[in-house]
Amino acid sequence: MKKNTAIISSIVFSMMYFISPAYAYIDPATTAMLTQIVAGILISLGVAFGIFRHKIIFFFKNMRVNYLQRKIEKQNRRTDNNT
Repeated sequence: MKKNTAIISSIVFSMMYFISPAYAYIDPATTAMLTQIVAGILISLGVAFGIFRHKIIFFFKNMRVNYLQRKIEKQNRRTDNNT
């Protein structure tokens, strides 16, 4: 683990050493558009996560209900056979 950390940090520091400044201009409209794109992606991911979370929860709850129904049916069959 320490070896991986050393390798990664050396790569990051070497990349930072060779970075040259970019003399460029970013238009404010461009930053607004990029902000909207990032916000849209984050909102979409949040909605997708919420939907899949609910589907997974419903799946496990449904499995539990089915298990309990089978257990009750099995107990009812046992009591019916004993009487």
